[in-house]
Amino acid sequence: MVVDILRPRTVREAVRAKAGDGTAYLGGGTWLNSRRTDAPVILISLEHLGLGTIEQAGDRLSLGATVTFQQVRDASSMPAALREAVSLTASRTLRNMKTIGGEIGRWPADSALIPALLALDAEVLLAGRRKPVPIVELNREAGDLVLGVLVPRAPRLSAARAVSRTSHSPASLVVAVSAGAVSPLLSNTRIGLSDCQGQLVRLTAVEEALNGSPLPPEEQIEGMIGRAFAPAADMHGSAAYKRYVAGVLVADALHGLREDGKPS
Repeated sequence: MVVDILRPRTVREAVRAKAGDGTAYLGGGTWLNSRRTDAPVILISLEHLGLGTIEQAGDRLSLGATVTFQQVRDASSMPAALREAVSLTASRTLRNMKTIGGEIGRWPADSALIPALLALDAEVLLAGRRKPVPIVELNREAGDLVLGVLVPRAPRLSAARAVSRTSHSPASLVVAVSAGAVSPLLSNTRIGLSDCQGQLVRLTAVEEALNGSPLPPEEQIEGMIGRAFAPAADMHGSAAYKRYVAGVLVADALHGLREDGKPS
């Protein structure tokens, strides 16, 4: 039960307000507005903190915490993996509500955005931290206020894929890939996978095997992923099925980068 909404004007005020019990940061409200609880909750709105912009920061893009999924989808400068990941939220209404910071703060098991950020070597900007934190090192239990993320700009190639029963169903498997180059040799390859049951991994051994080599046939990539990934089964598929599909999706995504023939 929401008993009050605070609207701080600075990040410091927002962090100070969060120190109290029964408080939560409010971005788009997608998750908070869907909760049903009798416990009193004080929401801390981020609407006045200026976190809703997408800006160039050197060779990277800076996405503020309240940037919506729809903004990401509409930004032509955005890496393809991010645009594809947010597009997996089929409802435009939800895309206009969901925010980057909210997704990272909540860290849902079936997120498509987070594996894409992982594959892009994204860094997270946190209140009170002088340096951005690599998303792979993020301490999700700390409860820090997310101010935004930094992602590389094109010409990095990238893609995201997911499996779900319908366009509006939760995902049961998500893969994301990126590469500095695909031809004539793979370079700076990144592969992020989520079994949507809490396991989110970078397949560094596979990445190292691929880097510096020509793009292997899809069947070979499928075998490499199948040997390296151990997903958990769920109601949508066995571990063997998800392992096989993960290989197919990664192979398809990497070969799609070659076929695109241009930066994302």
